Amino acid sequence: MCRDVPSHKIIHHLQDIRAGGRWCMEIRDPAKKEVYWGQGTYREVTPHDKIVFTWRWTKYTPDGENLHPGSEDTLVTVEFFARGIGTEVVLTHAVFSSTELRDDHDRGWNGCFDVLEKVLSN
Repeated sequence: MCRDVPSHKIIHHLQDIRAGGRWCMEIRDPAKKEVYWGQGTYREVTPHDKIVFTWRWTKYTPDGENLHPGSEDTLVTVEFFARGIGTEVVLTHAVFSSTELRDDHDRGWNGCFDVLEKVLSN
């Protein structure tokens, strides 16, 4: 969902970044007239090293229809490694019920990193 799509509006409703804390974001897609909600719980937060959290997509409301039956709660691990004057970021998103869902999320995350690269290069 972070793909470089100008029509998407992302609203962060909750970012309680600590083990046991929750996160929740709303993504509005006016072109499709749809609203998606991403949400989960932080399982591990180690500053400068690692963040682990669950991930779930629903439609229209936080308690709405699960967009990915069989992959209700997937797991995202983001690790940070010092590399000279830079930082390497390794993101692993796991436990999908299908190859198609895995590949869709892979494209979405790569789109997010493409946007991050543009922001950081300005």
